[in-house]
Amino acid sequence: MKPGNGGPSLKRYLPARIPIKTEDNMKTGRWFITLLLAAGLVAAGGLAKGPQGTLEQSPAKRPNIIFILTDDLDTEYPDGTWITHFPKLQSLLMDEGTSFSNLFVSLSLCCPSRTSILRGQYAHNTQIFTNMPPGGGFQKAHDFGIEDSTFATWLHDAGYRTVLIGKYLNGYPGTVGAEYIPPGWDEWYSGERRQYEQFDYDLNENGVIVTYGTAPEDYEQDVFKGKAVDFLQRTAADPAETRKPFLMWMTTYSPHQPATFAPRHAEAFPDAKAPRPPTFNQPDTSGNPQWVQNRPLLNANQIATLDALYQKRLKSMLAVEETVEALISTLRETGQLDHTYIFFSSDNGFHLGQHRLPAGKNTEFEEDLRVPLIVRGPGVPKGRVVDHLAVNIDFAPTFARIAGIRPPEWVDGRSLLPLLREGTPRFRRWRQAFLIEHGFIVTGDVGATPASVPNTVEPPDPFDLRSAPGAQAQPQMPTPFQGVHTNNLVYVAYVNTGEQELYNLDNDPYEENSLAQSDPELAGQLAAWLEQLRACAGITCRSAENAPPCEMTGTCNTAMRLGPRRVPARR
Repeated sequence: MKPGNGGPSLKRYLPARIPIKTEDNMKTGRWFITLLLAAGLVAAGGLAKGPQGTLEQSPAKRPNIIFILTDDLDTEYPDGTWITHFPKLQSLLMDEGTSFSNLFVSLSLCCPSRTSILRGQYAHNTQIFTNMPPGGGFQKAHDFGIEDSTFATWLHDAGYRTVLIGKYLNGYPGTVGAEYIPPGWDEWYSGERRQYEQFDYDLNENGVIVTYGTAPEDYEQDVFKGKAVDFLQRTAADPAETRKPFLMWMTTYSPHQPATFAPRHAEAFPDAKAPRPPTFNQPDTSGNPQWVQNRPLLNANQIATLDALYQKRLKSMLAVEETVEALISTLRETGQLDHTYIFFSSDNGFHLGQHRLPAGKNTEFEEDLRVPLIVRGPGVPKGRVVDHLAVNIDFAPTFARIAGIRPPEWVDGRSLLPLLREGTPRFRRWRQAFLIEHGFIVTGDVGATPASVPNTVEPPDPFDLRSAPGAQAQPQMPTPFQGVHTNNLVYVAYVNTGEQELYNLDNDPYEENSLAQSDPELAGQLAAWLEQLRACAGITCRSAENAPPCEMTGTCNTAMRLGPRRVPARR
């Protein structure tokens, strides 16, 4: 597939400028902030500190919220078979709640996704595109004041008791100090050293640094489980008349690499191998973008490594499954289960050999963008599947609405509460597309990780590893792009090259043959839709997501179907 003509220029992709936290700029003097200001790279309203969410509901009526966010858990697209490996998750969550078949992240990389989750904003409005400066990371988020207004601060200020247990933003705590606790959190238990290894690590426990060892009981996810159970028991012990509703963010390091599992699970999944869809070590990549065509076939050693990692990922999730079981058991024992929403999801998807790619994420493909979401709680239908498009920017406004809070006007996402009731909105009255993004456009940084990366950032995936400190990204990394994803179409425009990519998932669910050259009318209509989304903010994002420009003139290509799409079974 050759680069298309008329691709978006860099200038067209620069959002408008707004002020940044001046006092922090003066204190830190970070060069990338100056660079962004000079380039005008802060979207209108995007990094506004406030106002905070506005309380609209009586505190006595507000339910509890538990948000379980795994790290790099994919759905095993297109079959969605991930849940079959964990029968307790199926019985405790899926059978007792509502599952979303079409939940996506707008940028498939840890820190950008987690920032979008906290704020309810696309990456072009948070300006967090990667895990490290200048494109992203905790330090940049902190210096930009992003932490000053998040779902944690909204709920805390509205009377919720808040706790984070687990992973925060990549690079935390940066230069802020080991004891630092971000705004909005009453209790804080987060890793700071060797946290991904899950043994011989440090935790910041409410401002005190605690070191754990290598004994089986030091396994990090088990420690997190214990702290979560203790929190639930303590909240239930408060007098009913003064008891606050709570928000718990249980954010695991599993199954992220190195996918360390508890010793008791060492013998689990002995025969498991990475799924083999048609794109596994894809024989013919001529229908894909140039960066995929440049990839050689995987060799036998690489495939064996993928299978071994797949086993480790499954094993590491067993302790997460046990954590969910313990949380629900404790809620039931303390009389809080019927008054608690439980959300289970992931910050990214993950690929394991599809399109010839070594293990990783950070692409435009469905394996990386599509993530699980299951919700159970008051009034949530049991055993139901929702096909409406949902995005990670929807978590923050959803939590706000559950808490009776009106989200700030600058939030891009929308509440999922209407989809968690018996009468869901008609598909045509819901989001019809969303924006996908990749890379820091100013510098071309796409999240390639140096081999010497600090442990606080995250262990690099083979897909995004640089061969040596200071080396350039390997050729398999896509260059910066923006795109639009509808119910059945994926359109991508590469900013630097003008290359375009277009897949019709109805006919090509594995994204093997781009239609960008063969169907220029459809590509042009999606490019026009992208033009409305690429620099949107707040309500303009939600308005642009609801319908393509061509619908106004009745000229939409017949392939642009506005409605649900059930993921087909693998061929």
